[in-house]
Amino acid sequence: MRRSAVPGPKTISVQQPIGDKPGEPEQQTGSQDDNEDDKHEFPENSHEAWLCLLGSFLMMFPSFGFQTAVGSVQDYISTNQLSEYSVSDVGWITAVLVFLTLFLGVQVGPLFDRYGSRVLIVCGSLANFLCYIILAQCSKYWHFMLCLGVLGGISSAVITTVSIAVLSHWFHRRRGLASGICMAGSSMGGAVIPLMLRKLLQKYGWLWSIRIVAFMALGCYILGVVLVKERLPIKKTTRATIDIKAFFSPRLCFLAVAVFSFEFIIFGCAALLPTYVRYAGMSEDVQFYSLTLLNSMSLFGRVIPGFAADQLGRFNTLLSMVCATLIVMAAVWLPYGSHDEVTLYVVVAIFGFGSGGWLSLAPVCAGQLCRTEDYGRFYGTIYSVASFGVLLTVPVGGKLLQSTTPKVLIGFYSAVLLVGMISITLSRWALLDWKWRWMIKI
Repeated sequence: MRRSAVPGPKTISVQQPIGDKPGEPEQQTGSQDDNEDDKHEFPENSHEAWLCLLGSFLMMFPSFGFQTAVGSVQDYISTNQLSEYSVSDVGWITAVLVFLTLFLGVQVGPLFDRYGSRVLIVCGSLANFLCYIILAQCSKYWHFMLCLGVLGGISSAVITTVSIAVLSHWFHRRRGLASGICMAGSSMGGAVIPLMLRKLLQKYGWLWSIRIVAFMALGCYILGVVLVKERLPIKKTTRATIDIKAFFSPRLCFLAVAVFSFEFIIFGCAALLPTYVRYAGMSEDVQFYSLTLLNSMSLFGRVIPGFAADQLGRFNTLLSMVCATLIVMAAVWLPYGSHDEVTLYVVVAIFGFGSGGWLSLAPVCAGQLCRTEDYGRFYGTIYSVASFGVLLTVPVGGKLLQSTTPKVLIGFYSAVLLVGMISITLSRWALLDWKWRWMIKI
């Protein structure tokens, strides 16, 4: 166990690699994690580090950003090209998209550890650009499933996993802030792309609207490929794609359950919010603007909590964000969110800020449970579990919307978030060797 004092008589900073045994003496120092940090000093203030972060931001903008804005695409095709299909049926397309993005991170993580970033992001960027070009031509259900669901999911898995994992080579003390800025790229994409589509679809129709998005993505990818690079030596050893031993640790198991809950809610809301607005009887403008507001606030939610996490502790900040968002969802969004536009905008803004914090802080909390060189593998392992949450959330949520009411959907998501809050609490407790202390920076 590694514990280092920071200013203040009662505040203690805790950072443990996952291999530590519970119950070791508090004064023990010189862990393997410490040795690795000493061996590879992190150039967090260098131009190379911040340029790499900028590259990751640009890579996330059109890839993960499109996924957070996919609700506008899903609602459009469900009322046009695929109008004969139910919301739940169309939801399987976006479910497969996000599922593959997260699940294939299990494969991409070890590939990044072994081969580095350049070849992966070049291949992922070209495949994702091709996905957008073909998407513009899609007209049938199987077209959308293969293009958007399968090709889009595989290419996005490569781009997003490498963009996040490469930051662990450059940042340690500021890793929470760096991860937040990187994930803010997807929030900005999720805010800008619905506004683009709102104007483009009215003026140019589906074909050229998606083509314009494709060339915007290509510009971001070209810059990202130039800027993103790894720093630590590339490993030539073969790694398991899933580290089963990691699940022997209660702290990682509970974190995996929490991330499952977070991803279930976040991508369910992102994909179904425009449809939720339509079923609540609000205007078409609200469908696009509510999604833009959600992702705009998510941008701030990914950066500000990341900065706070470096000061107050990553688990502490994440738990606080989850608790605050749960209160708003259960007390305001559930009973009043579908009544009028103003209330909806308020709760969506708060939810966007809170969920942005979950997305940016969960990966750095995972990094706190392992050594730096194993981060890609452990990140992929946790998110392989979360991927099954995003596979189910849109079809299940779509079925609830069609068969019940918008309130039932929000009540269901509130219950899932409660599970996530309990799980992250137990993960923090396990990381402290089952000794709960409020004033620990962890």
